[in-house]
Amino acid sequence: MLKQTFSQKPNIKINQKINSNIINAIKILQMSFNEIEDFTKKEIENNPFLLYSKPFYETNENISNKSKNKSVKEWLYQQSSLIATSKEKESLVKVYIENLDNFGFCKITPTEAAKLSNTTEELSNTILLKLKLLDPIGIFSHSISEHLSIQLKQKGLLDYKYEILLKNLQHLASGNFNKLAELCEVGKDQITNMIKNIKTLKPRPLEALEIEKVERVFPDIIVTLDNNKININLYNNNRHQVIINEKYVKQMKIKQKELSNKEIKIYIKECIAHGKMLQNNLNRRNETLLLVAKNILNFQKQFFFKGEESILPLTHKYISEKILMNESTISRAVKNKYLKYNNKILPLSYFFSSEINKKPNMRSSSSLSIKAKIKQLIETEKQLDIIFSDQKIVNILKENNIIIARRTVTKYRESLKIPSSLIRSKNL
Repeated sequence: MLKQTFSQKPNIKINQKINSNIINAIKILQMSFNEIEDFTKKEIENNPFLLYSKPFYETNENISNKSKNKSVKEWLYQQSSLIATSKEKESLVKVYIENLDNFGFCKITPTEAAKLSNTTEELSNTILLKLKLLDPIGIFSHSISEHLSIQLKQKGLLDYKYEILLKNLQHLASGNFNKLAELCEVGKDQITNMIKNIKTLKPRPLEALEIEKVERVFPDIIVTLDNNKININLYNNNRHQVIINEKYVKQMKIKQKELSNKEIKIYIKECIAHGKMLQNNLNRRNETLLLVAKNILNFQKQFFFKGEESILPLTHKYISEKILMNESTISRAVKNKYLKYNNKILPLSYFFSSEINKKPNMRSSSSLSIKAKIKQLIETEKQLDIIFSDQKIVNILKENNIIIARRTVTKYRESLKIPSSLIRSKNL
């Protein structure tokens, strides 16, 4: 006879559903300044019970209606924040930007720029080379031929034949292709192909800005110094806050009692609830962003007094543990957020850097501060009439209790777009 046995096995399932309010709060926290601006505007347009807490400020749409020159200059000043790291460099940057013509060409020589800013011609040349790396391609070129050569170089096409062609653009303009072929020492088919490539390029730097939309970066945080105290505040406090139109809510609640249509009643109820949720999430975003920014910037306080060399190693984990928030919250709060300090705009992520030295009795340094030290050392070469090899830089850093491998110095030097000691020695 068969025996039947019955047994019970526990089968536990945990179903977790994230509240829609939390999802919205997360989305709002990670939005950039421009994204939250557009988002808030759309929400207010779609919800009759919401109002701006302050008059609405200019948006990207308003910015595009401004004069092209003003927008371009603002964009260039924002990009050059990390170039203008001293008063002399800042003065040179201003001289060069203010002396651009309407097409993006630089109409001032390094010698003239040096005189106008009371700096050296050597520093003037260095700053101009760095400015030429900004967007759009070819900005600060001195001529059409230089602008075209920069574009050809980026495409990997520039060689001595193209250089000869660019020096003889008058023959291209007059259609004397046989003369160009003779000068470039190429056949008819090759010169035709070269001219075809030239015609695909933009003749003026600022034409690139007319085609590509430039998004202006607004700071979320404003930093000012008061003696030895750092003041950290939100940019235009309450800018991204909305208020519930209580007067209109009361009117609709009275009318709601008279309405027989359930769908209208539900719509009114949902609009009010959604408005309050949005109000709370925007307020929470501002509070979280300010709290995170204060902890980051107070930790990196010496940066504002001594510069990039004093930046300390910092991770999202350290800030999350300090303010008792999840590490992912810190990441969202920092993403696409910027601060304004001394007319410079810097991303908040700039202040996070990995730790290099972990050995006992050795000074802890961030990768950013070490890059700054390497750059500063190389900038003194002409003054000292010495070329520092990567190994020599390793030894100098070691004397300052900073232990770093030669390959790391090479990696950092290359990331700063500084050529090797061999190439630098030829230019000395």
